[in-house]
Amino acid sequence: MKKKLALLLASILATTSLVACGSSSNTQSESKIDPKSVNVTGYPIVSEPITLTAVGYGDPGSPDWGTFPVFQELAEQTNVNVEWTTISGDGATEKLNLILSSKELPDMIFSGLNSTAISKHAKNGILIPLEDLIDKYAPNIKRILDENPEIRKAITMPDGHIYSIPGINSDQEPIQTTTLNINKTWLDKLGLKVPETTEEFKTVLEAFKTKDPNGNGQADEIPFTFMPTQPYTTWNGDDGFMGAFGVTMGVSSLMFDENNKLVFTPAQEGYKEYISYMADLYKNGFLDKELFTQDFNQYMAKVTSVAGTYLTSGPVASSDEYVSINPLKGPDGDQLWAGVDFSIDKNRGVITAACENPEVAIRYIDSFFEPITSLKLQNGKNLKEVGDGKYEILPSKPGEQSLAPGSYVAKDNSREVVDKYLIKTEQDKLADERKLQYKPFLAKSIPLITLTSEESQELSSIQTDLQTYINEKKAKWISGQEDVNAQWEQYLKELDNLGLQRYLEIYNTALDRYNSN
Repeated sequence: MKKKLALLLASILATTSLVACGSSSNTQSESKIDPKSVNVTGYPIVSEPITLTAVGYGDPGSPDWGTFPVFQELAEQTNVNVEWTTISGDGATEKLNLILSSKELPDMIFSGLNSTAISKHAKNGILIPLEDLIDKYAPNIKRILDENPEIRKAITMPDGHIYSIPGINSDQEPIQTTTLNINKTWLDKLGLKVPETTEEFKTVLEAFKTKDPNGNGQADEIPFTFMPTQPYTTWNGDDGFMGAFGVTMGVSSLMFDENNKLVFTPAQEGYKEYISYMADLYKNGFLDKELFTQDFNQYMAKVTSVAGTYLTSGPVASSDEYVSINPLKGPDGDQLWAGVDFSIDKNRGVITAACENPEVAIRYIDSFFEPITSLKLQNGKNLKEVGDGKYEILPSKPGEQSLAPGSYVAKDNSREVVDKYLIKTEQDKLADERKLQYKPFLAKSIPLITLTSEESQELSSIQTDLQTYINEKKAKWISGQEDVNAQWEQYLKELDNLGLQRYLEIYNTALDRYNSN
């Protein structure tokens, strides 16, 4: 850490002329100001400069957040100076835990805490509830929560309090986890149409394997590749592709049944049918033989060179060559795709119990939700004003930092803000087209439910055991080492032995609690 909080706090307390916040003492000190002096609207927030302390948890190699131009501008605008401790890279979580267990807490923490940690630290009195402060001192955040009750539900903890402020994303509706992308140049060369069903897809893959579509005289084409096991399946894997068999893999391998209850996708009959289909592709050489051994970099190298079809959430490689196609129809007419609720980044800003002026702290965080400030927090020096109140995002140069916290801080990058102030790039337009293309096929996504620390602790070991077993069987079944149909009943029994029923009970209890908020 580039700044030692202990030294900082000692210097603040020793300087009586400096108005400050951050002492861990339970008694009121000279740094405490009258909440009535905090301007609820407009700027500056306070008439005399005040200093807060904060931890910024960012990308590996992140510069000191205090050097970011957006925070320097905010200091002038708000009269709130922030002394930053920046942690990132290897050991960042451990460093944050040390700070939280020390006697010199910062006033604010941005990112680095998941919902389980939030729940634990709130229960221990380290974090303070924010809902009353939001109502009185955070007009921007209050407006967003009033207009978007789903966001309020998502950030309300099981005890009924709000302890953290989220980042709001432009995708306010569920979006597809991946798209199915195919080499249109190869299709045209072989005189094939875009496949619409799983059987037509198999025919295309056979042609890609046997008819040398890249024309180099070698059988080096990979008809179909993706990343089949966690944690990569959501954004580069088959969570959505299996929708052709009536099942999709949502958060924690869950999906909704016809009664709106959460069920475990890998225990559904459609999952077994899907595995059988993939095993057939593998046996015939239509699937990447390195499917279960490749790493992410190897996978990405293939999707820009020798892959006929692939799955990814990102931009389509060589868009002149590859195109995203509709989800396939399965043998029973199912045509679904996995969707994910990406409307917010949870837990992007908290205030600790050490903060003597939480009214100032929440008002400072609220300033992040001014539209242009939010865009600067996300994009830093890559944000360029082009006139008429519009901005564009310049492409990042390799190795250069944007000098902004990006997704690691609370802010408003909602669709309303993005559409009003940003000029869309060609990549943005193509991404929007893909979202519209897949929207009609999205299965109901799992909401952003929150677990108690006790629930999370119990689920942790169950989930690890379940996921390990599922990954193992999936690899053996698809690669032909074992037979899914012969082992299915025993497989279901083993899932129960590993705690599946308790797993579902906890998640459905949390879902009921979320729905009742």
